[in-house]
Amino acid sequence: MRLVKRYHAQVVLFGMLAVNFAVQPSTAWFDISKVLDTASDAIGSAKNVMKTSYKYVKTNGYCAFAECCNEVHIHSDVTELRNALQKSLFGQHIAGQVVLNAIGGHFENINKSVKPLVMSLHGLPGTGKNFVAEHVIRALYKKGADSNFVHKYLGRIHFPLQSEVESYKQTLLTDIKVAIAKCPQSLFIFDEVEKMPSGLFDAIVGLLDHHAYTKQLDFRQSIFIFLSNVAGPEIANRLKYLVDGGRWREETQLHDFESTLEIASYNLVGGLYKSELIESHVIDHFVPFLPLELRHVENCIRVEYSKYTNEKMSDEMLSAIVKEAITFDETGLYSNNGCKRVSKKVEALYYGQERKKLKKEL
Repeated sequence: MRLVKRYHAQVVLFGMLAVNFAVQPSTAWFDISKVLDTASDAIGSAKNVMKTSYKYVKTNGYCAFAECCNEVHIHSDVTELRNALQKSLFGQHIAGQVVLNAIGGHFENINKSVKPLVMSLHGLPGTGKNFVAEHVIRALYKKGADSNFVHKYLGRIHFPLQSEVESYKQTLLTDIKVAIAKCPQSLFIFDEVEKMPSGLFDAIVGLLDHHAYTKQLDFRQSIFIFLSNVAGPEIANRLKYLVDGGRWREETQLHDFESTLEIASYNLVGGLYKSELIESHVIDHFVPFLPLELRHVENCIRVEYSKYTNEKMSDEMLSAIVKEAITFDETGLYSNNGCKRVSKKVEALYYGQERKKLKKEL
C-alpha cells in the first residue's frame, strides 16, 4: 500500500504530461513524430533483414541441394542461347533472331509481364525446331531438360487419340495449373503438334491470354512453345516464290511468312486445326523454319563430326554422308529432311573409319 502511494504522484504526473504532449506536441522536449517515424523505419528495416535472411538461408540451405524456382536455378542466360544458335543453327536467320529476341524480352521484363510468352515453330523435319527448343531449355534452366520446371509433351505419346480429346483437355489443364503453382516461370513444350487431336488446346486459351492470373496462380511469367511440321511445304513454296522474284534468302523477314503459317495452321489437320488459340490471337510469334539447302546440311555434318575429333573432315567422307543422309525436293534445291538424319550417319561413318585405321595398325 505504501509502495502504491509512494509512486502514485509520479504516475499521475507522467499521465498528465503524456496527455499534454498529445494535445500540444510542441511542449515536449523530444519530437514524438520523429520517434514514431524512427520506430516505423526500424520495423521496416527489421522486416527487410528478415526477408533477406530468409532468402539467403533458403538459397544456401535447402535450395543448394534441391531445385527451387529462383534465379539460382532459372538463370535465363540469353547470351548462352545466342552463342549456341550462332554456332550451330544454320539457314535460319529469321527463327534464330525471333526466338532470341522473344526470350530475351520476356525475361528482361519478367516482373512486368502481362501474358505468357507463346511461340509456334513451324517447318519441315530437320530444319532445327527441336534443336532451338533444346537450347532454350539449356539456357534458361540450370538442370536443363532434367528440370522439374520443364514440361514436354509428345503428340503420339501423350495425346494419340482424337476420341479421347475431352479427357486430354482436363488432364492438360490440371497439369499446367499444378506446374504453375510450383513455379510461375515454367516452360511447356508441345512437340508433334500436327499429331495431336484438334481442339486439345482450346482448354488452355484462358491461361495464355493477357492478365492470366488469380490470387493462387500466375501464368504471366511462363513460356509455351509449340513445334509442328505443319506448313513446312507452304514455307518452302513461299521462299521459292520470293527467291524467284529476286530476293536473297537472307533478305527474307518474318512478315513474309507469318500470315502463311497462321492460315496453314488453322486450316490443316492437327492440334491447331480450327483452334481457339489462333482465333483468340494468343500466339505471339509464328516462327518459320526455312527449308535447308545443301550448304546448310554440310555445315550440320561438319559440326556433328567435330564432336568426335579435331581433325578436318575429308571431302570424301562429307560427300558420302550427304549421299546417305539427304534427299531433295523436286527442285533439287531444298533438302526434304534437313539435318534430321545427320547425327547417326556421322556417328556410324566415323566409327567405321576408326575401325579401318585400327585394322591397318594391327
